[in-house]
Amino acid sequence: MALSVGELVAASVVDKRVWDAYGEQAAPGVYVLGVPGRALPFVVSRAWKVPTGTVAEEIRLIGPSGRTVHRWGPRPRRMIGMMDLTVEVDTFDDAVLDETGTFVASFIIDGVIVGETEFPVYVQASPTKLPKEVEDGFKRSDVIWLGVEHQGRRKTIPSWFAYKDGKVYVLSQKEPGPQEQTVPGIPGAPELVLITRRKLRDTALGEFFATYRLLEGAEWEAAAKLLADKRKSRTGAPNESIARWRSTCHVAELTPLVPGV
Repeated sequence: MALSVGELVAASVVDKRVWDAYGEQAAPGVYVLGVPGRALPFVVSRAWKVPTGTVAEEIRLIGPSGRTVHRWGPRPRRMIGMMDLTVEVDTFDDAVLDETGTFVASFIIDGVIVGETEFPVYVQASPTKLPKEVEDGFKRSDVIWLGVEHQGRRKTIPSWFAYKDGKVYVLSQKEPGPQEQTVPGIPGAPELVLITRRKLRDTALGEFFATYRLLEGAEWEAAAKLLADKRKSRTGAPNESIARWRSTCHVAELTPLVPGV
């Protein structure tokens, strides 16, 4: 008879803010500011009874569709034995989720699923005000560096933008050309990386990931007006720029994922 890999005694997936306040008594749940988007930091805790030795531990987050949306590991873990609990607590800050609803966290030891637990993923209302130093960075800058990150490599461009009520608005020309900027990752990327620079200095002031959505209809028109008013190098009346953009450009609304907000 084959020996059991071990036992998952307890496990929980909890927003880090809730975990910091309530610890092991915290209710499960993860939050995103938009879908798809990077989840706000969350904690995965688990208590194992596994024979003494080093094992390969893996965690998979499975969405309501049944797809594996995020995978952590396998990573080596030292287990202290079946007579005691091996308690592990890790913070996840790199999970990009493209679904909401009831997820399943699947806990795996040496390739064997030992236990699972459910947790909800919610969309959190984004703040209309960001920390003062972040807002100052947007208000005092003419451009931000904006683009995508993939496998540790970034492709960003200096992008002019408009900022209002916790949101960043950018224009991205559908077909690259000299008329307007084309932002890497718009459309198609699950998230963008956003970097603000210090005024007149080539040093970073703030760096964030951001969820985004492409605007349409009345929202597109309102954001385009905001951008046209902000555009310093514009030639002609704002309405002339907006008319040209309607058929050639995306307008995206970004929600920066600012730590602590």
